[in-house]
Amino acid sequence: MSIKKIPIDSVRLGMFIVGFDRSWLETPFLTHRFLIKKVSQLTKIRETGIRYVEIDTDQGLDDTQPQTDEIPESSDSDPAMQLEEELAKLPADSQGHPLSNEFHHARDFRKEMLGEVQDVLSQVRTSGVVDGEKAKEVAEDIIARTIGYEDALGALIRTREFSPDLYDHSLSVCTISVLLGRLLGYEKHLLHQLAMGALLHDIGLLQLPANVVRPRRLLSETELKLYHQHPVLGVEILKKSEGISEEVIEMIAIHHQSTFSNILDDGSPGEWNTAGGVLRVVDAYDELLTGQGLQKPMPVKDTLSELYQRGQRNELDLTLVSHLINQIGIYPIYSLVELNTGERGIITAITPGKLLYPVVLIIQDANRQPYDNPIPINFSTRLPEEPPLQITEVLDAEKEGVSVEEVLADWVAL
Repeated sequence: MSIKKIPIDSVRLGMFIVGFDRSWLETPFLTHRFLIKKVSQLTKIRETGIRYVEIDTDQGLDDTQPQTDEIPESSDSDPAMQLEEELAKLPADSQGHPLSNEFHHARDFRKEMLGEVQDVLSQVRTSGVVDGEKAKEVAEDIIARTIGYEDALGALIRTREFSPDLYDHSLSVCTISVLLGRLLGYEKHLLHQLAMGALLHDIGLLQLPANVVRPRRLLSETELKLYHQHPVLGVEILKKSEGISEEVIEMIAIHHQSTFSNILDDGSPGEWNTAGGVLRVVDAYDELLTGQGLQKPMPVKDTLSELYQRGQRNELDLTLVSHLINQIGIYPIYSLVELNTGERGIITAITPGKLLYPVVLIIQDANRQPYDNPIPINFSTRLPEEPPLQITEVLDAEKEGVSVEEVLADWVAL
């Protein structure tokens, strides 16, 4: 990634914005990461009073490139946008995805953000309080960086090598919560509160001994009771910290409970707000997926099944669980799968309303030999007279020697 700071007068169409000289909340933009495609976007940037912007010259134009006439609102003179529009006209089972570039940037973002999250949480361990301003900056950055990289970030989170470190879990829960909040149409303020709550939801664990947080044996009843006190401990830390809203404190207070308890100052039961419900669902998802919550890691399909059962038992908000499942899909997008034919393929799209029938790019035959021309198949459009196809297993692409990024990048280039 090549980031460059330039004055507002040098900004023009075709540049990829990655930052402004002010907070995300102080601009009219939902994100500070986007390609300037329209004159209206350029006008809005100039009208905000912004003096400097940061651009990524790997994803858009550089200010050193020759000045050209501004393109009109329509994309007729932009070859990249023309290609995008032509691909959009094709049926779902014939579209590729420029995943290689998306993964490259998503990995960079995630690596940078892991360091930022670690800085925030490490300070809590040493000082006993949260740096509210720093936490706010990190939450805003996570919100801004999810735009345009939803699929790649989701895939990285689902397929990452599990780390017992709390900052890995905190970043993943924050990222997925933001993605789900956007899906639900949350406005800026609520999305920011959700990101803050998700980022800091487990800080109470920082007050516990390592052998309780990451045990190598079954915990005793006393140790379990101590572990389950971490939301209370987290609330105590936040109440001593500056710059933390009551909404965030409430979310963290209930993230392992179905209702409020006397953790809050007034002792009232309160109401289960939707942002708190999102945090509960996403936290449970990542705990089941990674084993963060004192249990063995589970496959994605089993994880989603368990979440759904908890929703039916009213332990989680079933509507929010359903939204999460629709976002993630029963079979993770960009995962390597094996079919009942013995062939192997990559999930390239999820069919809305038909989570068991994704779009799969078949890349290997039953003898593990690669096809010269991968075969895209949309499970949801197969005819009754065609041989039935089923996914029998989700595989670890790295262990199987398959680079999903390279395969999809080559396919798109065909």
